[in-house]
Amino acid sequence: MEKQWSLKLRRELSGWLFVLPMLLFFVAFVVYPILSSVWSSLYAFDYAGYTFAGLDNYKQLLGDSLFWKAVWNTLVFVLYLVPSITVIALLLAAVIHRYPRSMQSFFKAAFYIPGVTSIVSLAMVWEYMYNNQFGLGNYLLKTLGLQPVNFLGTGLAYSSLSLILVTISLGASLVVFSAALGGIPRDLYESASLDGAAPVRQFWSITLPMLKPSILYVVVTSTIGAFQVFAIILLMTGGGPAYKTTTILMLIYREAFINMNFGIANAMGMLLCLLICTIAFLQFKLLKSDVEY
Repeated sequence: MEKQWSLKLRRELSGWLFVLPMLLFFVAFVVYPILSSVWSSLYAFDYAGYTFAGLDNYKQLLGDSLFWKAVWNTLVFVLYLVPSITVIALLLAAVIHRYPRSMQSFFKAAFYIPGVTSIVSLAMVWEYMYNNQFGLGNYLLKTLGLQPVNFLGTGLAYSSLSLILVTISLGASLVVFSAALGGIPRDLYESASLDGAAPVRQFWSITLPMLKPSILYVVVTSTIGAFQVFAIILLMTGGGPAYKTTTILMLIYREAFINMNFGIANAMGMLLCLLICTIAFLQFKLLKSDVEY
């Protein structure tokens, strides 16, 4: 009995030793920062030190019109980006899937490259394209006999920035959908063809239902990414014009690293985390599927 208990203990200890490095990494870089942020959100910081403020930081945010404007701007970006990324990536994957494997790899790599390219480099290229005087966008409009526009102005700021963000985020979702399409049994399509189902009918009746787990994954990850939009906005508009593109993450950056108000910044981070978790929970409830293949 004692030998069996000793053997069981050794097995459990060996298992814990295997996961210990990753567990320590998780605690140090995930659990501790979260707990530290929760603690900091309850304090008011100034150059003299910090004092306990309780929920005052949260009350201040809930009464701040700029914070609610940033929440609205962030939600607008989510509404722009998530459907666009999901639909475009799905349609492109369906088209690319019909090509030979070598061509599939080429297209997937081409769409994935912007996602691993330096954000600063991409911002410089797009800033040139959107330039009011000599940008490529206005050059094409003049060629068509149209008036030049301010792409980063009040009217087109959301659309212009969303176009950049879609091109950056499209590659990862495309790869996910391509892999999922390759896992769908071909005999389903063969049976549908024998029954006289057209390609469009096959897409709606076979492809979409079988891709529900992948669609859920893309929707959730795209939503999280859209809520964390920061670098492109900082480089392209700085949150302007007139706070039109200021997101929650932009406000967190300003409060923490410009105003040095870490309590308010961490309170915003906690509210952002709560908002993301709530929306992700709803998405799981609405899009969950038991599809297996």
